[in-house]
Amino acid sequence: MSKLLIIEDSQLIRKIINHLATSQLNCEFDFACDLAEAKGLIDNPGNDYFMALADLHLPDAPNGEVVKLTLDAGISTIVLTASLNEELRDKMLKMGVLDYIFKENRDSYVTAIKFVNTLLLNRDIKVIVADDSPSLRAYVSAQMSSLLYQVIEVEHGLAALQALKDNPEVGLLVTDYNMPEMNGIELIRSIRQERSREDFPIIGLSSLKDPTLSARFIKHGANDFLPTPFIQEEFQWRILKAMEQIMLIAEIRDAANRDYLTKLYNRRYFFHNGEDSFNQAVKDNSRLTVALLDIDYFKKINDNYGHDSGDAVLKLLAEKLRYWFKDMTVARYGGEEFIILIPGLSQEQTDKILNTFRVDIAESEFDTSKEVINLSVSIGVATRVADSKSLEAMINEADIALYQAKEAGRNQVVWQKN
Repeated sequence: MSKLLIIEDSQLIRKIINHLATSQLNCEFDFACDLAEAKGLIDNPGNDYFMALADLHLPDAPNGEVVKLTLDAGISTIVLTASLNEELRDKMLKMGVLDYIFKENRDSYVTAIKFVNTLLLNRDIKVIVADDSPSLRAYVSAQMSSLLYQVIEVEHGLAALQALKDNPEVGLLVTDYNMPEMNGIELIRSIRQERSREDFPIIGLSSLKDPTLSARFIKHGANDFLPTPFIQEEFQWRILKAMEQIMLIAEIRDAANRDYLTKLYNRRYFFHNGEDSFNQAVKDNSRLTVALLDIDYFKKINDNYGHDSGDAVLKLLAEKLRYWFKDMTVARYGGEEFIILIPGLSQEQTDKILNTFRVDIAESEFDTSKEVINLSVSIGVATRVADSKSLEAMINEADIALYQAKEAGRNQVVWQKN
């Protein structure tokens, strides 16, 4: 697993960073307090460092020698420094340092850890750089690669559209304006017919001295615009901010689709997604099954142990549901009821997994941290048949089957009677 190397001689700063990294960093990390210790860690074949946070002035490396050490080892490096003049800044950036962060207060180290987490995510993101100038395209691509993105280079707008078609998972486009075949604004207009600003960020670039160009890019759908040549740090942080906004929007959308307690999908999302699945099953004449489950005697759990323990049970059951039905749509339907949408499986396969899950629940002990609770679930199941009119009709059938499971003694799976 890739790790972060933190090189810092101040014990106080190491303590601050250690606290932040332990609670917030999404990877393993090591500390070194001087150049010699850093070299020893880097030379150890068991260590795989993808990134270094390096203090510029160390007791045995007062002139930034540690930066050369990390860069020569192929480790992307962010410099931590209390002071940085223009000459030293230029020297560091020319050496290939990713960025520098001033050691001013705790927020500086929060920024550093957040930056590292972003770079971890970037490694899985593809980006397209569209520019007809080989030199500028190479420079922009190098900047994107330094942020650990996977870069696809193209020469004009039509090539960018083809690259998007071939790589639909691409998460960002950086495009010049003046290109053959299709210019940057035409490219953006074409992309925005299918992908919105909230889903796909686009950054415009141009060396043209046209004061209206920035506004034209933004009006036609770009998320941001920079004139070239640009300052490296500004370009990188504008890219990162654009991606951060997209991720925040995605998180907000996801939160709107989740039950606040269990973090499973909520009822609204289930119906939205389920209707699409139902219509597709009708079109393909394929199997689709709905399972509605209820915790047996859940009211007694709340009455005997309190609502906090009841909530803890719901969350623990949700974890079980995620484990057993990881490739299916699972939602909290309401109260102690949960619902599962099961596409494609035969009745035999579905019955087997539901009963295996039911037995697992009955044999498990649910530790709420206050007490250990045993419970069981009853499950009603309905499968789409030729005359099934809607997803809601299937759920009604599953609800009838669930009632029958309760009446028959609970802790069992009952299927609709076709």
